[in-house]
Amino acid sequence: MLNFYLLFIVLHVSEGCFLTKSGITAHKGESVLLPCSCTDLHSTPDTFSWSKLKNRYTWEEISSESDQYRNRVQLFNNLSPANLSLLISHLTEEDDGVYRCAVKHGEYTDIRLTVKVCTLVNREKELTIPAREGESVLLPCSCTDRIASEEFTWKKLNTNRYTWEDISNESDQYRNRVQLFNNLSPANLSLLISHLTEEDDGEYRCDAKGSGYIKIRLIVRGRPYTVTNNIHTFLD
Repeated sequence: MLNFYLLFIVLHVSEGCFLTKSGITAHKGESVLLPCSCTDLHSTPDTFSWSKLKNRYTWEEISSESDQYRNRVQLFNNLSPANLSLLISHLTEEDDGVYRCAVKHGEYTDIRLTVKVCTLVNREKELTIPAREGESVLLPCSCTDRIASEEFTWKKLNTNRYTWEDISNESDQYRNRVQLFNNLSPANLSLLISHLTEEDDGEYRCDAKGSGYIKIRLIVRGRPYTVTNNIHTFLD
């Protein structure tokens, strides 16, 4: 038995690529490094490959020429032969899964990559926000864990047609009156509407691709009270 263990150790030292399993969590849209390296930094594996588990029994080799990974994967063994790590950029939901780095003689490491996507705060809930004419109002919409959403839209319900219409800073109703903040804080999808009018009253919806939506009922009331000779007047 002792001889067996000694032989086992010698084989791994001579191979120089004793690989271990691991798990990694990353966020959608980011880059992630899947680590794989030889314990002997001077070793140069003749061949190695990266593949992803397609189903229970099938592994699909990863290539920069494939549709899913085109121009998104990078290796480093040309600079450091013992470094077999794989860099994946612009992560998508489809990148979530189990990856395998394999060298000759059957040595390999499996890595479970979990790709987190934007989960909306108050997802699929309806909020009610009161505001007054002439003021500004912030319609809240944000991702948890500071995860950015690659694509999202704000819409308003057209009650005449009962259709959801995109809100644009270029449209007649919202021209120069709406502002987003995701360029400064990618997880913040909130919408600011200034100089509120009666027409702004209604149902709004924040849609984040692959992450659900939230609805907001904006109630726009008349202008604030004014005080004249201790008499409160409500301006309609």
